[in-house]
Amino acid sequence: MLAGTKNYTQQAFDVIDISDIHMIKVISEVGSINKAAELLSVSQPTLSKKVSRLEQKINMELFFRDSAGMIPTETARLLLRKGDELKSQLDIIERQLELMANLVGGTVRVGVGPIIEQDILPKALLDFAEQDYKFKISVVTMSSEGLLDALKKSQIDIAIGPFAANDVPNEFITPFMNYDKLVAAVRKDHELAKEKNVSLEVLMKYKSITPNIPKSLGSQVTDLLRGRPLDPMIICDNYNMAKTIVANSDYVTAGPETLFHKEFASGELVKLDFQTEVFWQCRCLLKPENLLIPVVKEVVELFSQYMLAEGGDDS
Repeated sequence: MLAGTKNYTQQAFDVIDISDIHMIKVISEVGSINKAAELLSVSQPTLSKKVSRLEQKINMELFFRDSAGMIPTETARLLLRKGDELKSQLDIIERQLELMANLVGGTVRVGVGPIIEQDILPKALLDFAEQDYKFKISVVTMSSEGLLDALKKSQIDIAIGPFAANDVPNEFITPFMNYDKLVAAVRKDHELAKEKNVSLEVLMKYKSITPNIPKSLGSQVTDLLRGRPLDPMIICDNYNMAKTIVANSDYVTAGPETLFHKEFASGELVKLDFQTEVFWQCRCLLKPENLLIPVVKEVVELFSQYMLAEGGDDS
């Protein structure tokens, strides 16, 4: 960006507010003062005057006027981009103030990965249900990428997903983590059931049902694959469904050993260790300032009972 343009941009933000950004956005989207005026519930002359006054204040045109309608200039497009960033920052500040104002109440928003949803989350929520807390918990399930983005934008307050240590951005803290050995599972009379361990190459010869890899199982699985295509016939993050399919067919699956304890113990499914040990990892992420808020800290402590302090043995 040229220095002069940068100065004009700063000048523009000195005299406009969020409502002006919204006005520019609506006009840009519909391309017509008349249509924009209807959507903004103002008269066409009033809206035209507002645009003209704003252009005079910043000494730059916001729209090209021609037979095609109102076409945003580069100035308008720049203001819209910067305005989106500003709104995002305001949303983050608003969420922080909301949490601080509700030290013992309100809602704590938690985002989890699919495997956490089926393992750690039910245990933590049961503990929550057995106590008389004065706040609520809202839970959403997302991919690791979605969790990071939502946490960055303060759409969630806590993220627990399949993050290795080097997956965590510097802006977040990770007070707790967990790990579990990845194993394969087959039905008890499957032709692989007599094997104690199995190579990835052998396993890949069979039809499989697995979660979305590596988004659910983490970066160590990517390293294990080393570019080899893992092409499951069924992609499914629900392990209850996966276990049902495997128990009643020649399909194979793989995942954290904890998820199969009941079926391994009953003999319904048979565990196969991988020849190369691989561990699924998950971490609890949040912004440093969120951990200072009592209600958020309470929820983190609920999950911490089923996780390890960061810095412990994560294999």
